[in-house]
Amino acid sequence: MPGRPEVGPVRVETGTCYYRGLRSLAHIDQGRPDVRSFGLDWRVTALPEDVARSGLHRMRARLEHEGWTFVDTRVDRPGFRFRNPDNGDLVYAHWYRETGTYAVSTYADCGKLPTGFDAYAWPKADWTPTPAP
Repeated sequence: MPGRPEVGPVRVETGTCYYRGLRSLAHIDQGRPDVRSFGLDWRVTALPEDVARSGLHRMRARLEHEGWTFVDTRVDRPGFRFRNPDNGDLVYAHWYRETGTYAVSTYADCGKLPTGFDAYAWPKADWTPTPAP
């Protein structure tokens, strides 16, 4: 459909977390198999400015309502960064005027993995915007 925003790619990445404290002496430069950090990148392109600004406004209001802490805003483009005060998770959201790209990135620091977690068996992200009524 002409003019419809293009979504993607959506990327989820895990990062290595290392032993801390006295255990780190026995595991120098060895990552923990049961702990990972996580990052998610998502974007939609060809988004009109009014739609992007409305989305940024709703997202910011939701984060503030849920108690996230405002970190900063970009001077060169509409957007912001928030931190969860409970666990340090980060959310970045920006709109790039030149390409009409609305981008959201999140990051969660090292956390314990559930039993049976397989970093190579992530479900494929699939999302398509629904047309406005």
